[in-house]
Amino acid sequence: MFAPEQIDRILIIRLAPLGETVLTTPVVRALRQHFQDAHIAYMVAPTREDLVSANPYLNEVLTYQSSVPKLIYHLAQRKFQMAVVLQPTFRLVLHTFLARIPFRVGFETNTGGKSLLHVAVPSNTAQHETQRYLDVVRAIDIEVTDNEPEIFVDDTGKTWFNEFVENQNLNDGKPIIGLNPGAATSYRRWSAENFAMLGDMLHKAYDTHIVITAGPQEGELANQVAKQMKYSPIIVNNITPMQLAALLQRCHLYISNDTGPMHLSTAVKTPTIALFGGSNPTQWGPMWDRHTVIAREGCELMKTLSPKEWDEHADIARQNLNAIKPEMVFAAAEKMKWKTQEM
Repeated sequence: MFAPEQIDRILIIRLAPLGETVLTTPVVRALRQHFQDAHIAYMVAPTREDLVSANPYLNEVLTYQSSVPKLIYHLAQRKFQMAVVLQPTFRLVLHTFLARIPFRVGFETNTGGKSLLHVAVPSNTAQHETQRYLDVVRAIDIEVTDNEPEIFVDDTGKTWFNEFVENQNLNDGKPIIGLNPGAATSYRRWSAENFAMLGDMLHKAYDTHIVITAGPQEGELANQVAKQMKYSPIIVNNITPMQLAALLQRCHLYISNDTGPMHLSTAVKTPTIALFGGSNPTQWGPMWDRHTVIAREGCELMKTLSPKEWDEHADIARQNLNAIKPEMVFAAAEKMKWKTQEM
């Protein structure tokens, strides 16, 4: 194994959706704390640059290229000494091998096993996802002191939020609560009716602004929630991940299905209530202080099924979410300390 003083150029690779990219950030921090003077680069999937572009622990952010020869050439030119591959994909390990990166660590891959890896780590999904990623750096004797994700908001995001506040008349000192009714699959979405009822309850109780966040394909879903509310919320969609991070950072409370924006909210340290029905809270729920997970008790499938396996049990996932009532979520919000959060 390389001695720490021999490694001064490191490449991290994880091509992931929004939420999983967020959950890798403790690895970035752990590597920087260990290799304080190294050049650390992170290769992400296209459109994910925003999520790590302002991370002070990184020197460079790369985007995965569809042209493999060009990708390998560019990696070879950078003369990385260590590759940290945070997904069990043999293709990515092969890329780092062909780019002549001499020391390669990562998960045992789905098709190649331990091949081409100097340190191969089992992909243990029976734990929280951040811990699974951190297993990779622990395997090379790096001490982990903090496992909480973190996303940094840059000046462009802050400027966008300040303009948003002015345009939407949100600068009156009232709390801002965000609702996120979307999710990648319909069976992981709490109903629009429930979100609407909850939004009205929160507005009535706390005289708060309600902001509904929606992804590029979720505008109609956000409209469904707004139409069923007595109070008129603000709908925000078609914004960049950095703009969303800036907005969530300034929310006093965020209530979301298990989806990318939920992870982003926890990573900017906003008190978050996560609603689970068709995924495993142990693996994906925010386990850090100031957050709350709500899931139906007694469903053993939530402890055992992988995300893909839930496609065959969509009806059970919907039953799990239907068992969560607006009153339950409101009561959870009542117990949290979001009202005293400093902005």
